[in-house]
Amino acid sequence: MTEEFIATQNGNIKISEEVIVRISAISAREVDGVCGLGTGSAWGDLLGKKVPAKGIKVEMTEEGTIIDVHITVRFGVKINDVAEALQANVKNAVESYAGLENITVNVFVDGIEPEKVENEETK
Repeated sequence: MTEEFIATQNGNIKISEEVIVRISAISAREVDGVCGLGTGSAWGDLLGKKVPAKGIKVEMTEEGTIIDVHITVRFGVKINDVAEALQANVKNAVESYAGLENITVNVFVDGIEPEKVENEETK
């Protein structure tokens, strides 16, 4: 992991990867068609660790920041449209809030959530 410092006239600012993960998670959930983040078993939960946002991995390199987002989408949406909107939303949020540049957002669609159908008996 490369330390990402932002130099100011008063010193340096260090933004942790966890903050980038949280910004990414919040902005990913804002995208219409995204039902959830992450897939598979939550190893962090099993080991008693607090997981800031399942399904998001951040890697800060000298070339820039790489954000991997694993999502589940709602059945019936155009997956490419949802993925592109998520990429733009996450990238814009991280640039805006954290001031980072050279951001790559990789989207992995790991599942589809069927629409919930209410029948007359459950109303």
